[in-house]
Amino acid sequence: MLSFLRNLGRNLACGALLVFGQRVSRLSFRIGIGQLLALFIVSALLDIGLDALRQEPDAVFTVTGFVGEGFYGALLMLFAAVLALVFRQRDYALALPVILLSGEWPLQLVRMLIAFVVGENVSLFGSALRAEQVMLLWTVFWFWRAAGVSLAPRRPHFWPRSIAAAALLATPLWFGPILLPETGWWEQPDTAIAASDPDYPSPASEEVLIKQPELLYDALNDLEEASPGKTELYFVGFAPYAAEDVFRKDMDVARELFESRFDTDGRSVVLINNPRTVLDQPLATVSNLRATLSVVGDLIDQDQDVVMVYLTSHGTRDHRLSVEFPPLELDSLTPEALKQMLDDAGIKWRIIVVSACYSGGFIDPLKNDYTLIMTASSADRTSFGCGATSDATYFGDALFQHALRFEDSFVRAFQVARERIAERERAEHRRPSQPQLYVGTEMAAKLPSLEAELRARRAGGAI
Repeated sequence: MLSFLRNLGRNLACGALLVFGQRVSRLSFRIGIGQLLALFIVSALLDIGLDALRQEPDAVFTVTGFVGEGFYGALLMLFAAVLALVFRQRDYALALPVILLSGEWPLQLVRMLIAFVVGENVSLFGSALRAEQVMLLWTVFWFWRAAGVSLAPRRPHFWPRSIAAAALLATPLWFGPILLPETGWWEQPDTAIAASDPDYPSPASEEVLIKQPELLYDALNDLEEASPGKTELYFVGFAPYAAEDVFRKDMDVARELFESRFDTDGRSVVLINNPRTVLDQPLATVSNLRATLSVVGDLIDQDQDVVMVYLTSHGTRDHRLSVEFPPLELDSLTPEALKQMLDDAGIKWRIIVVSACYSGGFIDPLKNDYTLIMTASSADRTSFGCGATSDATYFGDALFQHALRFEDSFVRAFQVARERIAERERAEHRRPSQPQLYVGTEMAAKLPSLEAELRARRAGGAI
């Protein structure tokens, strides 16, 4: 056993030399069936760790990860066997996977470091390359070196053979997700179970289906038209994830705060997916949000009034807001779709608050001179506080339950909330979520007058 572990350590050390471009030969590696199996185990453990860093905080471990490991492991063995036949080197079928897997661990550790410290979307070398693109190029280099070092003898035709082998090994980078999508080691809890509650009607029941159009009509019909000569603030809330009550709680707090402190009473509407509210509140669907913004756009003075849109849900790494209420099949919300809704509604002045993981990805598609955007995290970071038993998300708690209760300035309130979140994350040893703020130039000039008017109304007893 000691000899076996020494050979494994030697393979891993030689693999590091290989991926960093150092001199290493096939004779440096210890090639055998036992080493291959051990390296597959090391690869799986590294994948489990990397997947864990990429997931949202409430993700749970699942054995379906074995499916992905088995699929890509089988592809590797198949490719190695094919190349062994083509190159007429029988031992290539074992040498290639051993040498390739020996060099995987440095790349995986660097991926973990990037995911934990800076995020995969960060730019490197100026704006020319992102971290994920650098990792892709490095991975192709790893394939090529492993393919070349595995050749024995190297001649004839070293370059054509090694490049062809690397090209074959790289095909799963592009086609693997199509053949076998979403088979990681971690997944979100089963929302179909979590969202169902025998104490409340199903969202697909006839009772709810009859009631919902009436609820949306009443909510929109109750909205007041903007008053001439005043800058009005409207509040539109969207909490579309039914499985966790924390999003409803965050929305209730935010709506109450804006109605009592920012004069949106009569000018606020909330869309919620939650078993508790299916007979009381309109559902949070993309279609209902589009209809709501369209009505708000008709009521406001588009050159003067401001509309705040507050979104709270789970976010995905490709920057979509999860819209889920099983058994309904609902579309997720993208920042591009939200921008189109706002544009179509003629809503010029916008305050957009996105409380979700990876929500910083909403900024670039939505930003313009007339918009203020606050997000709970950067584009490649998770935020915290979601969960079925949570009373508030970190961002919702910091911004609505604390900062905006005492601070009139939206920008200063965000800064206070961000500091509060950072202190909490440091105390709990969490990876910083890095909340983001964007303020367009025209909105920056408008905010002081809006905040002063709201403050004056509050001081005058209008609120």
